Amino acid sequence: MSRQNFVSSDFFVTTSEKDAKKVLCSLAEHLPHVTLLKENTLVHSTRFLFEDVERKTQYYVDVSIMSLNDQYVRFNLHVSYTNGQAFNSDTEISNVLYQFEQSVHATLRDDFGSLHLVERKPVSKKSSSFVNTFLSLVLSKYHY
Repeated sequence: MSRQNFVSSDFFVTTSEKDAKKVLCSLAEHLPHVTLLKENTLVHSTRFLFEDVERKTQYYVDVSIMSLNDQYVRFNLHVSYTNGQAFNSDTEISNVLYQFEQSVHATLRDDFGSLHLVERKPVSKKSSSFVNTFLSLVLSKYHY
């Protein structure tokens, strides 16, 4: 797998573009782990700093909004490490995507009591390496 320095995700919400922009700007007011950094009017995106206090890491989350019609809006999230670190696959950064999306939905509903930033458990490398070893043994036995 090639190395990359960002992960992107899309999701859709039922709201107007005006309300979606309001929600996006108010996101940092309601959530202590999210900080609004800047709005880029040239590319129509907003940059946030997402802090994971437990792991003591910070991520940039660039959000762009695209109105599909009067009822639906598409959010595009683009997450990267603040130091530009490259990676092959990273469950932590995927978890940030999930948590940020849940934060947007909670802000849209104005229901922060239901917001639970759930930690996703990473897949054990020991079990996946065992499976890979087992499969390679089975396949090599029947290869010849």
